[in-house]
Amino acid sequence: SGYEGFLPANSGAEAVEAAVKMARKWGYKVKGIPQNEAIVVVATENFHGRTISIVSFSTDPIAKENYGPFTPGFEVIDFNEPEQLEALFKEKGGEIWAFLVEPIQGEAGVLVS
Repeated sequence: SGYEGFLPANSGAEAVEAAVKMARKWGYKVKGIPQNEAIVVVATENFHGRTISIVSFSTDPIAKENYGPFTPGFEVIDFNEPEQLEALFKEKGGEIWAFLVEPIQGEAGVLVS
């Protein structure tokens, strides 16, 4: 396959949590982001699961109500607004280690970017 390894997951939430952890570690070890300053960028109306970290970057008030405090380190931009992503990279690019986006969102009513 050409890959060094793989990480099987039982659910989408586990896959997203693993991706966030791996990307965050890459940000610290390879990109050189100072500890506890790494940012992942996500889009509004996302749905990646129900873990506390994933709910931390949800924009669904029902998913968040009565579950805080939440995991820090996430910046939310509007879905399908590349200008916002570009502006955020200009402002905080040295701290951004990942952009997590669903190319087709189902939770928001099937939005295609």
